[in-house]
Amino acid sequence: MLNLKGKTALVTGAAQGIGYAISESFAEHDADVILTDYNPKVVDAATELNQKYSGNISGLVMNVMDDESIQKGLDQVITQYGKLDYVINNAGGGVLKPFAELTDDDFDKTINLDLRGTFLCMRAEIQLFLKQGYGSIVNTGALGSVYNPGGMGAYNAAKNGIMGMTQAAAVDYADKKIRVNCVAPGLTKTPLNDGGFLDKILPTVPMKRYETADEVAKLFVFVASEATFMTGQTILSDGGVSVGLK
Repeated sequence: MLNLKGKTALVTGAAQGIGYAISESFAEHDADVILTDYNPKVVDAATELNQKYSGNISGLVMNVMDDESIQKGLDQVITQYGKLDYVINNAGGGVLKPFAELTDDDFDKTINLDLRGTFLCMRAEIQLFLKQGYGSIVNTGALGSVYNPGGMGAYNAAKNGIMGMTQAAAVDYADKKIRVNCVAPGLTKTPLNDGGFLDKILPTVPMKRYETADEVAKLFVFVASEATFMTGQTILSDGGVSVGLK
């Protein structure tokens, strides 16, 4: 079994859903974990995990759309843990509407949270990793960037941008012992998307089922910690959707 004792991982958007599952997966492997979210409930989520696992697990309220909040959060992590090995930039969301129905506000909200939020986090994290001398970043992409059932114009723009930034940063810092990758989950039911939208798409998934948050969480942990010669890649975990519809 993978042993990450002595390693430190930070996960954004970790109060629930995939982010919480990723945090728990790191914790299962004995890593120290910092759960971050704009939602104060992230502190309760961290307390819950801290009671179950042996690592040092803490919750941190952090807004990925605010440069100062991000920097404060990272400074606090270094003060408390001394280093940061892995970061999962998972915070995100989006307005799902047919393209011409998107308002300026819909588009701006989605781009600011998903794309700009990931950019701000990556920039601060890379600056930290350059001082530290190493680090691994995994961003959250989306199946919708390669398979589009409609209604995802703003969300796809943001998630495609994240894949592009992943590639750019990976090339810029590959010789600095900094790896940057992206995992694109498939149809994963979480509290944020459990509204019937995914049920309409499910019949097209070759495996004919949803992905669980626990399943994709394991992939994030592997890419962050074990795929040591991988950088700049976007890994799809989609039940076969990207290679064909059935």
